[in-house]
Amino acid sequence: GLLLASLAALSPTQRLARDGFAVFDGVLSREQTAAVRETAEALRSGGAMRNLGQDGRDDEVLTVDLGMLRDPSYSGLMDAARVLAGMPGMLVESGRRDECAAETAAQFASASTPRLLMLARYPPSAGGYVPHLDNDAADPDHQRGPVGLRACDRVYTCILYLQSGWSEADDGRLRLHRPRGRAERGEAAVAAV
Repeated sequence: GLLLASLAALSPTQRLARDGFAVFDGVLSREQTAAVRETAEALRSGGAMRNLGQDGRDDEVLTVDLGMLRDPSYSGLMDAARVLAGMPGMLVESGRRDECAAETAAQFASASTPRLLMLARYPPSAGGYVPHLDNDAADPDHQRGPVGLRACDRVYTCILYLQSGWSEADDGRLRLHRPRGRAERGEAAVAAV
């Protein structure tokens, strides 16, 4: 779509600095995506994924510790885990190449690869998740949990979509609400996913 085309000339750090988000298309090949999707579906069919019962959240989830990827039933997730785990390093390197501002470089450098990744599956129709912040200081659980796994430790959220044969006619949108102070205060940027 237009959003992806307009961002194509910018580096990841330039996208994040300008828009507060970046879209990367094609980070896995079709074959890799199919293998990850097949493993995810096998895990779901085997009962490993569950609905958390949270209001406004329709997905089934599984928290995957990176150490679990040694188990053959999880090993098909390895390509996806590599992409997601490589994002912090990619941002730091891209920031160096772009000679980004010191504050931005420090923020990129503070990102680290989490030990846990979440696998989520939304129902094929009418699925969704209520608008929320992944690092919301107003959340009472913001600083709860082990260091490195708390919401307050999150610097970036990376989402990898695994749909097959998706087209814009199928609908489905990721709505990213820009923080106040960005170009379009409080308006949502819509990315076809």
